[in-house]
Amino acid sequence: MLGYIIYGDGPKRPELGERQLPGGAFVTLRMGQQSHPMGPLALRRARQGARRMREAGVRSAVFPVDFPYTALFIRQGVCPVDTLPLRRALAAPLTRRRLEGLGLQPTQAVVAVTGDRASRDVAECTKALALSYRYVLLGVRGGGEEFARSLRREYGISLLLGPSPDQLDRADALVMFTPREDLKRDNPVLYTLYPGGEAGRGRLPLSLPAALGSRMEANCDQEQLAAALYALGGLPLETLLAEIPC
Repeated sequence: MLGYIIYGDGPKRPELGERQLPGGAFVTLRMGQQSHPMGPLALRRARQGARRMREAGVRSAVFPVDFPYTALFIRQGVCPVDTLPLRRALAAPLTRRRLEGLGLQPTQAVVAVTGDRASRDVAECTKALALSYRYVLLGVRGGGEEFARSLRREYGISLLLGPSPDQLDRADALVMFTPREDLKRDNPVLYTLYPGGEAGRGRLPLSLPAALGSRMEANCDQEQLAAALYALGGLPLETLLAEIPC
């Protein structure tokens, strides 16, 4: 069960409710903003709200962008929606769009993917790019050879395995699933798809369709909501991709 926290004008005591959105119903928690948000009474009410959400079966929720009780809710077992799965799902199609915008043809662009191992996310992204581009580099520590063999056997695709840092630095697009300190990360197209990677230049942005975003509270974290609706099947990847500016 997913939750949705509404913080601003509202009741003094937290109130549970329900909101229907594309993909299903969300358990809502409405909390009025307190004059002293870190005071004992406000903190007690916040803990009460977190417990009520948890008791309603909520383990993940869309948090407001200015919410002062995020850490408190996490300690109570209610965490913000993870946007990383959606960012990773968007990486390959958005990389293609960015390279097209740079005028780079599939036969000339060099695309690189790095990670600790050929996990499902890494493999799916690499496969999608390798089906579109001739030169794809894969830098992983484990599973790369087996994955490359399967691509070659099924699609006739060849990957360049074990690229050097210099080769990765010279790639037109670099998609990183884990951090690496040996790379410059100044590639024309760069996405850093790991916890903490969304804070830097390689951040892959997320947006809601304008018609839906306008219906939500002004302080709703629209990136979290986009990820939640995608996970529920309420928003297809193509719709979300269309909302991201080039």
